[in-house]
Amino acid sequence: MQRQLGGIACRRLYTPSIILDNVLVLFEGTKIGPMGDFASAWIPPDIYNARGDDVIVTPGLIDVHVHGCGGADFLDKSAGSLRTISATAARGGAASIVATTTIPIDDADLEGFAEFLHQLRNTPVEGARFLGIHLEGPFINPERRGGFGERFVQPADLRKAERILSMCEAELLKVTLAPEIEGGADLVHLFADLPRAAVEVSIGHSSIGYEDARRWFRHGRVRQVTHAFNAMCPFHHRDPGLVGAALLDDNVLCEMIPDGWHLTGPAIELLYRLKGPKRLMLVTDGTAATGTPPGTRILSVGGYTEVRDGAVRLMDGALAGSNLFMAGALAETQRLAGVPFDEALQMATITPARSVNKEDVVGSIDPGKAADFCVLRRDGTVAATIRDGLLVYEG
Repeated sequence: MQRQLGGIACRRLYTPSIILDNVLVLFEGTKIGPMGDFASAWIPPDIYNARGDDVIVTPGLIDVHVHGCGGADFLDKSAGSLRTISATAARGGAASIVATTTIPIDDADLEGFAEFLHQLRNTPVEGARFLGIHLEGPFINPERRGGFGERFVQPADLRKAERILSMCEAELLKVTLAPEIEGGADLVHLFADLPRAAVEVSIGHSSIGYEDARRWFRHGRVRQVTHAFNAMCPFHHRDPGLVGAALLDDNVLCEMIPDGWHLTGPAIELLYRLKGPKRLMLVTDGTAATGTPPGTRILSVGGYTEVRDGAVRLMDGALAGSNLFMAGALAETQRLAGVPFDEALQMATITPARSVNKEDVVGSIDPGKAADFCVLRRDGTVAATIRDGLLVYEG
């Protein structure tokens, strides 16, 4: 349903740093062009009309941690699954997503990962774009594997990690790993000390202690925590752990899954008060089950999952990703923790863009950046998603 647009007329536009009323944004192909005041009652046919009183316009939302949705997973390694994920994410307001995946230990020769890369590079999609890759595991602490099955957790393997890097080239944007596992420090240095400033190391699925985490956070490219509070040691007043180290370091960015299951409202509010919108980003951690009818059983990295009571769960009841889309994450952050809309929006746009070094391309409404927009109704639902000047969803 893609349709090329010449621009968008907005009654209210969040850039997200400032708010503009009655503005016309013109597109120059796939990029944002000139912007100016616009109060005309007549709107050219190639201009998207977002002048209604019931809608607001934001930058296209960005999900830097999503494994799949709509019944499809990146581990499927198929063009059809990529198209499904792209289209489904766009219905949730995302113009950009970072393809989050892992590697099973029995994929010793990395053929499956090579096929995933081939499909990612060669499959045209009509919804959200794939900005790059977030490798979550397999080099994580088995004690904190969360929703990952045992076949997706393995000891540090420097040779395998080097091959992954060479295969991905510049597409690998972020790696989640546990530095405390044997050989983990070597992995951190492999990814974080690259001459090119591209791969960001995020500590997650980890039992690392407070002091060790603080030491790692002094590294310029080890400044992130994967889904804060989840799959890590609980905060304790005598051992603050990874959570305490992240909360007290102003340079550390934290992911959070604001679905009311992974984090309750008070936990979201605590993260917001201590980290603020420039150091906190909303993620869905969506899986293949995300967005499917309740009770639909779908195989995932931890076994069969289904949507149950609004959450994605394994058959034993354990959480296995969320049932959120990005617009839902934005709405729930406001509802559960009282976060102001404009600050929650930063957590869904410019902050995640910055976290994967893509803030010069996406994340805000500035001339020369990608023409990505999300049109939201007042109730938080998505009226339209625009990516590269193309209308990729309208509902």
